[in-house]
Amino acid sequence: MRVFWLLLVSLVPGLLWVYFFYRQDRYEPEPIRMIIKAFIYGALAVIPVGIIELPFANQITANTNLIKLFLLTILVIGLTEEFFKFAAVRYGIYPSEEFNEVMDGIIYAISVGLGFAVVENLLYTVVFGYQVGIIRAFITTLVHASLSGIAGYYLGLAKMQRGSEVTLITIGLGQVVLLHGIYDFLVVGNLISMTVVMMIVIGFYIYLIRLIRRANRMSPFKS
Repeated sequence: MRVFWLLLVSLVPGLLWVYFFYRQDRYEPEPIRMIIKAFIYGALAVIPVGIIELPFANQITANTNLIKLFLLTILVIGLTEEFFKFAAVRYGIYPSEEFNEVMDGIIYAISVGLGFAVVENLLYTVVFGYQVGIIRAFITTLVHASLSGIAGYYLGLAKMQRGSEVTLITIGLGQVVLLHGIYDFLVVGNLISMTVVMMIVIGFYIYLIRLIRRANRMSPFKS
């Protein structure tokens, strides 16, 4: 029974978001096997992230120095998590012939982000309980999907615009590292209310939706 509830709290929300965003790819939906592959890569990305972040856990959660906390959330949480999610797409999916439009970068990156979020939420639920797991299912899962999708948009542009790859990847990855780090700084530091947290998450989501619409307009498969 415990396993059932753990899966319900962590896995189901992630899969529902995968389905939702997959449906946003209007003109050439990706093969399901590639979506599953991306999701698994995201889940595996938790391993190197955990190895890097774990030694800093106490410094982050118990830090009262806001400057130090800000640096830790940017450089340890934001950079580490967004880099490894990005790397999963760049080196695991990007070379595939199936990755052939900007929208693909968004969809694959979101799938990676949700795979990562599911495993992370599962671990948090085991350690901190179902209440934390439920909150993360509604908030953190969408944060990972949105930020990964934003970076994926720029990765998709990079593949379509050869010669500008470094610049576009730097812009995309740089954005989400900062957004993720600042978000965690505000949340971990208890500097904002839950209402403001929700407003920020909705802001990430709206930004992503705008990029999805733009990517669909650019699709070479649009009839």
